[in-house]
Amino acid sequence: MIEKTLLAFWGVWLLLILVAAFRVMGFSVARRHQDRRWKKIAGPQKPVALIVPVKGFDLQSTPRFFDSIFSQNYGDYRVIVCFESWTDPVASWLCEHLELGPRRPVWTHPDSNSGLRSITLVCGGLAQDEGQKVHNQRAAFADLTSRDAIVAFADADILCGEDWLSRLVAPINCGTHELATTYRWLVPKRPTLPSQIASVINASITTQGGASWCTFLWGGSMALARPVFDELDVPKLLAGSLNDDLRLSKAARATGRKIAFVRSLILPTPVDFTWKTFFEFARRQYTQVKFFSPILYTGINLVLGFYTLGALSIIAALVYGYFFAWIPVAAAYVIDQFRSLVRQQIYLSLFRDNGIRQKLFAAAWLEHMLTPFWMLLHWLILASTWTQNRITWAGVRYRIDSKSKTRILQRAEEMTPLPAGAPGLAMLTALHDRRRGAVAPTIRTTSAPTEPVSATVTLPSSAPEVQLVEASVGMALGTEPEQKPQEAVAPQETMTEVSAGVTGNGPTERSLPLPTIPTRSARLSPPRVFPSLRNESKPGRSCARDSRPATERALAKTRLKTAFSSPLAPAMTPRTSGKASEASLAKASSWKSLPSRPNARPSFRPRTTAEQRLAGKSRATAGIPGIAGSSTSEKARPPRLSTLPRAARVPRQGQIKPPSFPGSSKLRPLSSETTSAVSSLEKPVKRTLSRSASPSLASRRALPGGRLSALLPGRCAPAPSLHAVSGSCVGLRPCARPVSRGPSSRP
Repeated sequence: MIEKTLLAFWGVWLLLILVAAFRVMGFSVARRHQDRRWKKIAGPQKPVALIVPVKGFDLQSTPRFFDSIFSQNYGDYRVIVCFESWTDPVASWLCEHLELGPRRPVWTHPDSNSGLRSITLVCGGLAQDEGQKVHNQRAAFADLTSRDAIVAFADADILCGEDWLSRLVAPINCGTHELATTYRWLVPKRPTLPSQIASVINASITTQGGASWCTFLWGGSMALARPVFDELDVPKLLAGSLNDDLRLSKAARATGRKIAFVRSLILPTPVDFTWKTFFEFARRQYTQVKFFSPILYTGINLVLGFYTLGALSIIAALVYGYFFAWIPVAAAYVIDQFRSLVRQQIYLSLFRDNGIRQKLFAAAWLEHMLTPFWMLLHWLILASTWTQNRITWAGVRYRIDSKSKTRILQRAEEMTPLPAGAPGLAMLTALHDRRRGAVAPTIRTTSAPTEPVSATVTLPSSAPEVQLVEASVGMALGTEPEQKPQEAVAPQETMTEVSAGVTGNGPTERSLPLPTIPTRSARLSPPRVFPSLRNESKPGRSCARDSRPATERALAKTRLKTAFSSPLAPAMTPRTSGKASEASLAKASSWKSLPSRPNARPSFRPRTTAEQRLAGKSRATAGIPGIAGSSTSEKARPPRLSTLPRAARVPRQGQIKPPSFPGSSKLRPLSSETTSAVSSLEKPVKRTLSRSASPSLASRRALPGGRLSALLPGRCAPAPSLHAVSGSCVGLRPCARPVSRGPSSRP
């Protein structure tokens, strides 16, 4: 009998979980249907009076909130900001930027086409027998006019977009409802366990709402038509109360009016809880629900109590050893996964900000794995409010005697000052930029002046003799720089030529114009006085290209590269044309007096003749015993393998053959002295002659037996070891790869 009772109870428990999961899935369906309906019957935008009660200043959320509130794309609205004292940091911040105060509390927008008409600051003073928030709101009600067709409310801790107000009052403008609201989604600022638990519990409440019979106004974002506001007599209704939204919801339901829950307008609210602040926040919410909406409070107790009783009974059955208790555990786990995935799709479709998505996704593990844990904690928080009537809210300690009678027990005396580094209002910055754009003249680009500005430098008569070579712009830079129009132009300077004669007649002065350097900004860059070094390689033709054929120029570049890269190349002298003019020589001498740049390229490209190349070959092979034409009296030099015939080089695959170049029959075999001399020259040759690469891909492969002694005639040494091959270089080829390596993936 007990077993059947438990199975029936667990079946009802699973049915409750399944209904909650389907309600979450129906949230998205109802949201899409709601958006299509209000979009089709969109009505004219009525004037809105937005009331914002504030206290304190948060450096991260407060400036962002007011920037979004003051930049709504609604056609006609005004903002009323209410607070308890002019010394409140948020009041000081607004007064500083809007230039307002107690004597001038209204700021009017200078642009008549703007949707924001005005901003009004209202100081409500300290509350005595009601909540401070309600007291500030009742002070703002006195500023309403007959023109305000809709009265809206907003909390200063929400994150709203530019279309928040238009979407909130859309049901009222369409005429389908007279009251509209939405709800929050708590977003953890940091991935702490209290903040994540608060986010998951709040999300479970948010996605369950939407039906007309269970929708209640939320004070953080709600709106009601002006006829309803006057009929309910809201200022008198809220007198002596601690809560505003639940009192209005109950009064509206009593008159038979429905409340529109805008599902697509769920607002992210950043929170950062500790365990103490989390329990204080949760208990404050449920304490207000207990006094101002007893029916809702009773329903929450029944649902959470039933879930807690079912979970505890399953745990007891598992401890007792009842095997069939695993069936509801497995079924509940599958339903929890389904509900978690559906809820994840909801917040992904609601919030486009990746930062908010990542923070919510970090808390999803609680809903996937530990749903019984946070549900039990939720019920414990609710149970702790059964006998509670005292709460702390915004630094004020209250005791709730009834729904229309509240007493203030304690108030924080110190007010938090305005934090340093508080930013300004983006709306005012945009207005200032717009004014400067309308008044400031248009900046036009100008070209560099053509007339030089002369500057004179006078040297005393006792100064030593100084002589500077006069150079024009074309001689200094090689070519005239293009004069492109820029925003700012560097002023033109001059260089004065001063020559002091030895006769003592005094200095003589002459102004020399320097090139004008156009710049892109106001910062002046020094004039470029270094000549183009490439053009100097052709005296007499500073800008003309080489008239030689392309083949001859390519061969000349190859010879130059070999000459400069090899230390064995003979000394070269720069080629000087006999047609060089005196101006070019004077210009070359003037360059020597200028400071040289580091790593500057040579100003000439020497060429070699056939006789010089043959002389270099003879010097490269001189001093090596065993080679015809060599002299042992000269200092021993390592041979250049490029001068040796191709037949004398080492063939591939380690097959060493005797040399077959002409004249090899006249060579004598190597002596012991020659062998020692070659071995001593082996390392310098390898280090010196491993510069250029072989002409083909096949010749760049590994060459076994790459010792220098194998290259010399009359000596056929065996192939060396692998270590010797891997560390040696042969001729002008790069270092060989070790033979012991496996096949490479390279082609």
